[in-house]
Amino acid sequence: MARVYTSRHFTRRYVEDPFDDSERGWKSLADYDRPLSMKPSFSMPLWLLYMCVSGRDEPWRNWRGTTKHGPVRVMTLTERDDWLIAGAPNTTFSWDSRDYSAGYQPVKPLGSYFCANMLKAPFPVTLDEGLIAYAACSIGETEWVPFAPLINGRCSAEMLRLMNCFPHKPAFIVYEGHLFVWINLDKWMKAEPEVSYRIPQPYIELEMFRAYRAYYEQLVRELPMPYRGPVRWPDQCDPRFPLSSDPRGAHYGMWLYSGGLTYGEHAYDGMPPQNSVRNRRLNL
Repeated sequence: MARVYTSRHFTRRYVEDPFDDSERGWKSLADYDRPLSMKPSFSMPLWLLYMCVSGRDEPWRNWRGTTKHGPVRVMTLTERDDWLIAGAPNTTFSWDSRDYSAGYQPVKPLGSYFCANMLKAPFPVTLDEGLIAYAACSIGETEWVPFAPLINGRCSAEMLRLMNCFPHKPAFIVYEGHLFVWINLDKWMKAEPEVSYRIPQPYIELEMFRAYRAYYEQLVRELPMPYRGPVRWPDQCDPRFPLSSDPRGAHYGMWLYSGGLTYGEHAYDGMPPQNSVRNRRLNL
């Protein structure tokens, strides 16, 4: 069981986390000794991420009406076998908080904060690096409906069906030839069990992997200049992972993913579940 560092500044506090991402093979790429502005950047422009996470079809512009540029600054960046997961929040305490808060303007009343977790494979989905494609049928709403309509972007009927096949309805972006699958965690974290101190939660990670493969295999049929080179799918992309005999299942909370999730059904009436890490901290 991993010992997770949970304190800040000059204090030292560790807790035992059975679902820590390091137990699942992830390695942090962030350098916490550097200032916030020097943390690793994800290869996506701010205007594109904010446009998609806000549910809009217009890019983020400054007061002159020109598109705001700059890379996404991530708070967490982890790597495993060249796959990347990045956590990109619009943190109000950051050194450029005015730019962050201005960029996130959701089309629905979702609050002033978001945390998008994004998954990226080491291989592209198309050879056309100038193509930008994106679509979302949910930007973080917790209303559980069998079918969510398209909020922004454009996609085929089959891609919309695939997005609706997953409980948290991951959205996608194609940028510089690569596919990014992302989930806005701000609302979902308030509706689903919190079992780990790390984000994404283990069941969110599995959903992103499974959605990635489903979306990828559909997009290579639809996009121009599809990538036909070698691809290597990790076990997490298989809906059967982890099997009951797989010891890695202990670090994914297999019992949760096999039926313990609320899946947006408001089972806790907006309150954290009793088995969550947050509630265990409050009850200490």
